[in-house]
Amino acid sequence: MNALLIPLRKTAPLPRYATRLLGAALAATAYVVCLPWDLRNRAETPGALDETSPVTAPGVVGLILTLLALAAYFGARDRTAWALLVTAGPPSALLYVSLDSHPTLDAQAWPPAWGFFTLVLGVGVLATARVARRAADTPDEPGLTRP
Repeated sequence: MNALLIPLRKTAPLPRYATRLLGAALAATAYVVCLPWDLRNRAETPGALDETSPVTAPGVVGLILTLLALAAYFGARDRTAWALLVTAGPPSALLYVSLDSHPTLDAQAWPPAWGFFTLVLGVGVLATARVARRAADTPDEPGLTRP
């Protein structure tokens, strides 16, 4: 159990990068499970701008909670930049691919949407990672230091 809590910079390179890859895979899996892609994405009526979407509120909440948990874990164990890359990188890339795969009729409004959601995701991950880092660096009792 203690091995799951020591800082990654103090571990050997293979377990360090394997942990980061596992975290990125978990973030990508959470995105795919919580926000499934509807490959039959189509307009509800001919000529409509709005397309059907399998995105639900519980799916979005599940994704947010999963990514916040990953951000807290990697924020406490690793550098903030790695927490951002591991936690926010895969969902942002998958969102880009998802939005780019469906041509829209409304002057390609998806690039600003992707930028906005990526920014919100990044800020949330950074804030969570920083809070987790400070909580991990704070000893539970006076006079105790973190191993």
